[in-house]
Amino acid sequence: MNKIFSILLTLALVLSFSVVATPVSALGDRAELAANITAPANADNIMGGAEFTVTANVTNNGTGYAQDVKATITISGNATLKAGQVATKNVAAQLPAVNGTGQVSWILVCTGAGAVNITVNPSGIEPNTLNPIVGGLRHSDTVTIYQKKVLEVTIFVPSDFAAFNVTDEFDVTAKVENISSLYATDVTLTISIDRYATVKAGAVTRTVGALNSGATSTNYTWTVECTGDGFSRITVSPSGKVGGTTIPAAALAPATVTVEQGVFEKASVELVEGWNLISLPLIPLDSAINAVLAGIMDDVKSVWYWSAAAERWYSWAPGVASDLSSMTDGKAYWIHSATGQNLSLAGTQMPVGTQLPRAYDVVVGWNMVGFKSTATNVTATDYLDGTQYVRIYGFEDGAWFFIPGPPYDNPKMKPGFGYWVAFTKSGTIYP
Repeated sequence: MNKIFSILLTLALVLSFSVVATPVSALGDRAELAANITAPANADNIMGGAEFTVTANVTNNGTGYAQDVKATITISGNATLKAGQVATKNVAAQLPAVNGTGQVSWILVCTGAGAVNITVNPSGIEPNTLNPIVGGLRHSDTVTIYQKKVLEVTIFVPSDFAAFNVTDEFDVTAKVENISSLYATDVTLTISIDRYATVKAGAVTRTVGALNSGATSTNYTWTVECTGDGFSRITVSPSGKVGGTTIPAAALAPATVTVEQGVFEKASVELVEGWNLISLPLIPLDSAINAVLAGIMDDVKSVWYWSAAAERWYSWAPGVASDLSSMTDGKAYWIHSATGQNLSLAGTQMPVGTQLPRAYDVVVGWNMVGFKSTATNVTATDYLDGTQYVRIYGFEDGAWFFIPGPPYDNPKMKPGFGYWVAFTKSGTIYP
């Protein structure tokens, strides 16, 4: 009897040890994932606008295998995934323990110049628990690469905002420099003028030839003739090849100057980075949106106007189909600007010749109203005299402000500012 009891006790202890020991052993085998970006390396110089490949290894450094292993890429800077690529890719259905490794890659496209931070984060499932591998057992890797410009233009003459008579001829002189470590061939310079001036004689495109790294071309000059009153934007743009491949636009740095031609009144509207509610304090010489925004066009993300009469928005944005083609006095506009800058306007206080003085119709409801004046002492009561309104809002430095009333006279209306005004009756503003 004692012998049987002893056997049973021994068996119970063995079974008890087995039940406890198995989970302890399983929990001790954990997967641990580490990403390692093998290419490109830190500080690799890549031509702006070019495609490049990011390759990374994901290694399981743990004592337990990992399943459903993936890697996710994140990008900070002027680069993006090539169309068709996805940020998260499969590495392996299973990665063995102790140095099991899988590899994954992505194709990226440079979109400009400067530093780009690229990070790869691994992820996976613990096979014992079927839970995601916790953050402390997942190690990301980051590299920083630099996208380089190749050709950079400098305009020596004329200076920005130089003034000319409408009948003048003047010279535009520029050079181009290879600011990269690459060898550029087939380099050219091309002049373009948006309006009110034209190249009088000679080819608009000049052949430069080859430029070694750090080399600068000789000066090239075009003679330009004024053809009208207003601001003209004159741009000299480079082009060329590297290794037989056309240099992408993102690796080119053209130069632009704005010149004044003729006699006209000028006004400036200050813009901040972000959203601005503005109006035109002058009647523009040319109301086409590309003429009004000529000096800041490269930094404008979008322009919006609410037509209370049509009960709809009109908008403009670079590179997309737009239904806002002009900007006129008397209206207010939302401008989304990439930077803080000044919008220079060319126009008149009053219409020219046989045109009637300005008047602006409003309808019941909210209207986007422009303040067509350069005066700083005009109250809303004076400007909106003869109309029936109940609310006036403006927007400055990212914040709304309210013109209290009646009598709506403090603070004064500001040149270049736009306003939301609620009218209770249709009417006409006579500024």
